[in-house]
Amino acid sequence: MHDPAFQPFEVEWTDAPPAEVSRSVLQHHWRQLADWSSARWTLPLAVVRAEHVVGIQSVSGRDFAALREVSTGSWLGLEHQGQGTGTEMRAAVLHLAFAGLGALSAISGAYTDNEASLAVSRKLGYADDGIERHVRRGQQATLQRLRLTRHIWQAHRGVEVTIEGLEPCMSMFGLDGEAPGPVMSTTD
Repeated sequence: MHDPAFQPFEVEWTDAPPAEVSRSVLQHHWRQLADWSSARWTLPLAVVRAEHVVGIQSVSGRDFAALREVSTGSWLGLEHQGQGTGTEMRAAVLHLAFAGLGALSAISGAYTDNEASLAVSRKLGYADDGIERHVRRGQQATLQRLRLTRHIWQAHRGVEVTIEGLEPCMSMFGLDGEAPGPVMSTTD
């Protein structure tokens, strides 16, 4: 997912041996789904190219019905980076959040030395929203927080996204009512 000399994640899960990484990825996704509630949820979505999973894009909400704010996180296989896939997968969950669920804002973050992730966020209209100090591999690291408002998202929409089957799931997100729909696809 990344050059071993560089650690882009807050949780250093990719530093483990491959068998442990595989198990922890499964456990992490099972835990997210098992802990789902309308007050606190995370939807991990597989990113598929040519019938192979190449990454994961997640969108999360905490007290979403009241706050109307989501956060996003992702990883993308190293060989699939730099081809626009990162932008498409983030655009897809932003479409789900803003058009499907009625979000007012989306937050994200990346270490200041993760230029590729920051570039995706800025390409989609995110603005800087402060910093956080973290420890990464025993050293101080700066995380750049980013925020995207609904208004700015509407001005930056460029990837065509279709949502199908969301309406029956709205209560799982703490919402009632109708909306377009979690099976999503983007056009290449």
